[in-house]
Amino acid sequence: MKTKLLYVSIISILFIYSCNRNDTSCGDLSDVITNYNISDGDKAKIPYIGTDTLVFISDANDTAILIGQGKKRYNKTETYNISGGDCPRNGISNYDNINIDFIGNSTFFSTLNYRIAKTDFAPQTLTGLEIKCNETYRVGSSLQNVFYYLPIEDSIFINKKFVSGGFIDDEKTLLYNPTIGILKIKFSNKTWIKNN
Repeated sequence: MKTKLLYVSIISILFIYSCNRNDTSCGDLSDVITNYNISDGDKAKIPYIGTDTLVFISDANDTAILIGQGKKRYNKTETYNISGGDCPRNGISNYDNINIDFIGNSTFFSTLNYRIAKTDFAPQTLTGLEIKCNETYRVGSSLQNVFYYLPIEDSIFINKKFVSGGFIDDEKTLLYNPTIGILKIKFSNKTWIKNN
């Protein structure tokens, strides 16, 4: 009886020791999730509601009327391994994106994609701004650097008043105002000026 009890005790101790060791050897193996959200302050710099109608007139008197297809918000997710060996663990980064597509029927200026996004480049401090026209022309910056060329270098006349903006790119092809949006853009050998 004592021998049987001794065997049961030894097996129980080994079982308990084995369970405890397995439970703590790797620690918490759950995924590490980091969300990089667009701040309320940056969202306030988005001048479009998503269903806006944009009208641009070129220096060759071409007119482009582009209609917003709605504001879409989504996360771009990246998964990566943050530990190896016997204790695998994943890191997951969720980057907040807001996207508005504008579509029109002009031969010269038929699509405009406006995107604000957290990206893997300094996501804690910067929010990216990217504008694409006709899927071929792209200009990007960060919302924090939109007015890199201060003092304001240009303005346009809209609704019987002058509106100022700042260039967001080194080539000075896109003039932008955080409350009105794109004021002027140069692409396809034309300069397009906001008309409404």
